[in-house]
Amino acid sequence: MPPSAAKAATLPDPLADDAPAISAQAANAANATNTTIGTNAVLEPAAPRIAGMLAVSVLILVTLARAFGAGAALFWLAGAAALLLIATGYRRINARLRGTSLILFCVGLAVLPFARAPLEALQRGVFVAALLVSLTGSVMLIARCAMQSHRIGQLGGGLRERDGPARYLSFTLTSQFFSGILGLAGANLMFVMAAPSTEPKSETRTATVVAVGRGFAAASCWSPVFGNMAILLALYPTLHWIEVFPVGLAVGQMTILIGALLDARARTDHAPAMPRTSTSTLLIDALPLLITLLGFLASIMLVSRALHIVISAAIVLLAPLVSFGFHAANGRARRRVADGLAGVAGAMSYFPALASEALLFMAAGCAGSILASAFPQSWIAAIGAALGGHAFFGLAFLIAAILATALAGIHPVLSAVFLASSLTPQALDLPPITHMAAILAGWGISTSVTPFSVLSLTASRYAEVGLAEISLGRNWRFALVNSLVACAVLTGAAALMR
Repeated sequence: MPPSAAKAATLPDPLADDAPAISAQAANAANATNTTIGTNAVLEPAAPRIAGMLAVSVLILVTLARAFGAGAALFWLAGAAALLLIATGYRRINARLRGTSLILFCVGLAVLPFARAPLEALQRGVFVAALLVSLTGSVMLIARCAMQSHRIGQLGGGLRERDGPARYLSFTLTSQFFSGILGLAGANLMFVMAAPSTEPKSETRTATVVAVGRGFAAASCWSPVFGNMAILLALYPTLHWIEVFPVGLAVGQMTILIGALLDARARTDHAPAMPRTSTSTLLIDALPLLITLLGFLASIMLVSRALHIVISAAIVLLAPLVSFGFHAANGRARRRVADGLAGVAGAMSYFPALASEALLFMAAGCAGSILASAFPQSWIAAIGAALGGHAFFGLAFLIAAILATALAGIHPVLSAVFLASSLTPQALDLPPITHMAAILAGWGISTSVTPFSVLSLTASRYAEVGLAEISLGRNWRFALVNSLVACAVLTGAAALMR
């Protein structure tokens, strides 16, 4: 086992019942980290494992069926599969996450009678959860292929040779690329590169981990593999990913530029232990891996366009095929098909670990959808009257709402579903693309600044510093400046689109 993997495997389990009270969302984050990296995952006995694999497979099939036009009747099948997945892994879900999810379910049920379309709101929440679980599981299949590449270690070693702002910018840009293709799994690979167990704790190590998190935040503004993009594209049926991509990419690069400016005066306590590797050498060494990942991104775009399905559905459709092809290509002669199937089955054996994600996505998705449906129209009209015609303040309201709820420990799934379903572009008099981009920007920024996120918990473990320090302590200026600049940039974009 590589040193970095050994380190991850020996970390204390933050999901244990006696773990510190880091909030239900952070507990879910730890489980997501273990699921994606695959070093801590503890496989269930055969029966629960098979049941969990079957449940996620059903959710994937439901997501694909919906993408090809299947009706809302699949809501019952998706709900049953999600409940089966939760039941098979319930004993391993953190008690605090169970409690938070129960509260969200109770809130949703209490408000359900006041919803304008109760059944539709509930169906929307269940399908959102099914989509997120399907996307997470599918990206996991791809990530486990990428993890087997020896070029990952070579790239990490080359990046660590750099010092000061150049080091941080290199890690931020590389993190954006890997996170943009592999989601949280890509960020986890970058954390391993940024903070290997052979390197002692230092300011340079901590700042590098922070830089990785900022690259992840930038990728969340434009990447099709992120759950936030999948949710919003499902809630904005008139938009396609390629339409949102340019604006989201611009906002993402803006966050990287601001991070680089904040790091411009950073000093380093890291002395290179080996000769400096040129950027061109790094790119040449990593080129096969980069081409493969870019090829996957291009493939999902082509499939999405050819089959007229959303980009997230194309990812879900292609991921098992890519996983099979990878393991078959690396399998034994005359046994490639069998080895390919075995490789896919081995990756799917981690599906039961998505039980905590399924519970939180179901609770947050349903609660957010129901609350949006029950939100009084008079309140929406009042907010629209106050903010309509003032694009900057409307955009600022969306971003601030997501940041505030994230800092309170509420998962962005709930706030994103609620805002997109209640305070619609029409209510705030905003072009749909800029409205969606504001929610994407708020979600991305919130992942780096809140202590209660997947990213912050993972970064804290690798940097070996406290949750509050690695998130709010290191990123409050980054979040504040980015929020203001994002509002200004999107205000200009809204003016051009009118």
